[in-house]
Amino acid sequence: EAAFIVHSYLSVFAKMMAYSVVRPEDDFIDDKEMLGILDGSIFNDHNIRNFVDNDFFHWVKSDRNFGQLKKAFRIIAQEISTFDFEDVAEDILKGVYQELIDMDTRHALGEYYTPDWLCERVVAEYDFALSSKILDPSCGSGSFLRAAVHRLKALHPKITIEQLCNAVYGIDIHPLSVQIAKTTMLIALGKGIRHEKKPIHINIILANTLLAPEGVGTLYGSDFTMTIDRRKLKVHTSVLNEVQLFDEALEVADHLAEATMNGPKETFLGFEKTLRSQYRKPGLDTAMVESFYNIYSSLREVKKDGRDSIWKFIVQNLYKPYFLAAKFDFIIGNPPWFTYSSIKNEEYQDTLNQIATAYKVKPTRVANFPHLEIAAIFLAYCSSYFLKAGGRLAFVLPRSFFSADHHENTRNGTAQGFRLTSIWDLDGVTPLFNVPSCVLFAEKAENRREILGTGLAGKTFSGRLPAHNATLVEVAPKLSEEDTQWYVNRQGKASAFSAKKKKAQTKINAYKSEFKQGATIVPRTFYFVELIDTVPEDWEDRVLSLRTAEAVKPDAKAPWKSLALEGRMESKYVFRTALSRSILPYTLYQPDLVVLPIKIETDAHGFRKIEMQTPTEIRREGGLYASEWFRKAELLWDAHKTEKNAKISSREYLNWQNKLAAQKLDAPFLVLYNASAKDANATVIRRADLDLEFIVESKGYAFTTDNLNEATYLSAILNSAIPNEAMKDFQSRGLFGARDVHKKILDVYFPRYDATNSIHQQLAMLSEKAHEKAAQFVADNPPTQALSAIFLGRLRSAIKKHLSKEREAMDKLVKKIVG
Repeated sequence: EAAFIVHSYLSVFAKMMAYSVVRPEDDFIDDKEMLGILDGSIFNDHNIRNFVDNDFFHWVKSDRNFGQLKKAFRIIAQEISTFDFEDVAEDILKGVYQELIDMDTRHALGEYYTPDWLCERVVAEYDFALSSKILDPSCGSGSFLRAAVHRLKALHPKITIEQLCNAVYGIDIHPLSVQIAKTTMLIALGKGIRHEKKPIHINIILANTLLAPEGVGTLYGSDFTMTIDRRKLKVHTSVLNEVQLFDEALEVADHLAEATMNGPKETFLGFEKTLRSQYRKPGLDTAMVESFYNIYSSLREVKKDGRDSIWKFIVQNLYKPYFLAAKFDFIIGNPPWFTYSSIKNEEYQDTLNQIATAYKVKPTRVANFPHLEIAAIFLAYCSSYFLKAGGRLAFVLPRSFFSADHHENTRNGTAQGFRLTSIWDLDGVTPLFNVPSCVLFAEKAENRREILGTGLAGKTFSGRLPAHNATLVEVAPKLSEEDTQWYVNRQGKASAFSAKKKKAQTKINAYKSEFKQGATIVPRTFYFVELIDTVPEDWEDRVLSLRTAEAVKPDAKAPWKSLALEGRMESKYVFRTALSRSILPYTLYQPDLVVLPIKIETDAHGFRKIEMQTPTEIRREGGLYASEWFRKAELLWDAHKTEKNAKISSREYLNWQNKLAAQKLDAPFLVLYNASAKDANATVIRRADLDLEFIVESKGYAFTTDNLNEATYLSAILNSAIPNEAMKDFQSRGLFGARDVHKKILDVYFPRYDATNSIHQQLAMLSEKAHEKAAQFVADNPPTQALSAIFLGRLRSAIKKHLSKEREAMDKLVKKIVG
């Protein structure tokens, strides 16, 4: 009931705002006039068609619903009537929409709303002709549509309302978004609507831009599958030959379905006679009539079942994108920002997989595909499908397109349908989005090419703006634009857009394959622990009192954040590990205690191996307390795990991709660096110096060796400013700059340690000295508070400053090795 009222309120709110554009001088709207608004008669009186007729929310005007909602409608009408929308300088509905649509829904749809100034600045790049057609394929609240209308008005002061409507199109998957975008368009068109002599049509449709009908594309197939409610029916592709026929035939099918749902079904001949009497043009053959008759039959059934409401509207809109193929001179917008892995519907995943493969957007490396933003599919698909020959496109996108491995095909020209023509970097603008962003400009092109050595002209934007959603005039004094030449640089197998032209470095670092990411020890509240009692003199064969570590709770996510364990534990199930806060330049700080359901045994070759254990196996081997702890953890996991992990036990998740059981425990030295930060911070762990066995966690990458000099040599290179600077263009970025190291640091080539190479030896010796000094510095200057991101950064900087002489000497040697 609450959802019913909310949807009613939202839909009518948008409709009434549109009405106020036409009649803002009214102080009050009575019940009769309100009913007229809802059934469309007043809009028809003012020559606005297809705005309130049978759209997604048409059910709010029914006799059954209207009486219950009349009071709310009148209050809304009175409030809106006090505003004048004649000279609105911004997209006023953008904020309204963001408030009305909950955050989870917007995240699921990948919606990141574009501020007005950016919409205006992007469309200012184009000189639209009177005949131009412009599409936003994911229009949201209509910000880009509004900007396009104002740009057309500025370029062509005498342009008519009809010409504007015929020029600007929008598509969106969210019904409320479509409703509000139509309202935004009406406000942008202004009071000139009142003087139009012919009905106008707002070309904004509810559809999934990427979801082409099955079997439709070239019309070479004979049938495609249409779904109405739970019914799947075969429809001949010829029904999509002409949009007017499609619309009129659906109208006939829906009308007859309503008329016959409680009586005898219309015969095929009767249906054909009615359809031919309504559509008098040639071209309506038997196969088409049969298909529309099947549609009529399905609509009649869902009406009989009381499940109709919007199916005619959905079918009509779902297939509209088909009629827009190759119709547009310009595509401008902000496509969805979510990844392939975030899609839960397997059928839709399969559809996107097919599109990504067909347009060569899918990454070569399978492991990268889950991270692919759907925006990349939009870029290739929309260029190919909707643009005319020579058409141009501009998309606001996450800045991950600059360097992420999963967008390699977009950067190197492999992705089909477009050729990049310009790049804007928006990383220096704040406030903007909650992730760094950019704008890519492209043109339709079948013959693809990689960006040549001359680079690609573009811009770098920067500035602290007065507000997130402001007009271009308002932000202009604070916004700077710098012409920038962009290049595609290569480092190993990685590529990135960069403002610096660098010689391609194609050598593969041999260590890249040998550094391994640690195990994902989550939920951390199950496994990261602290002692309730004092630290024992030794850990051998003890029973300890433990509880979930307080330090991991602030960063834990729901629902795990509120869960905690406490109890006894046999010491042989207690280990050390390190999160980012423990990995400092040249030293390890207070590695965490973890409990893990594993046992370590020596195999026939003398190697120590990790074996995962169930609570039952642990109990049978004498681990009574440990068995109970991990049994509770498994119960909590089963109660709270996501649908995606429905078939995975907590023990299996701990050992995901075998990253726990495959760890090597025999080598005495471990080179460890952090997975995420601005720079790599590396240290050498001597296993013999630790009080417990060390297990590598996913926040670190590790390499094991028997050679201490090799370990200190690697630590010196990984900590050096030389490779850290070289990887900057290739790192992903957050709001505070470069944030992920992962194996990007290992794309920078450096040779294996050579004991006969004097430079390698010097590096190893300097690095060993740096380890001693760093450990002593931290011992003398222990942190006085928890190492949050800010204080961790300060501590790392303090260590580097303390080691300035050693670091300077090592950087000179590293430069000789790396170049």
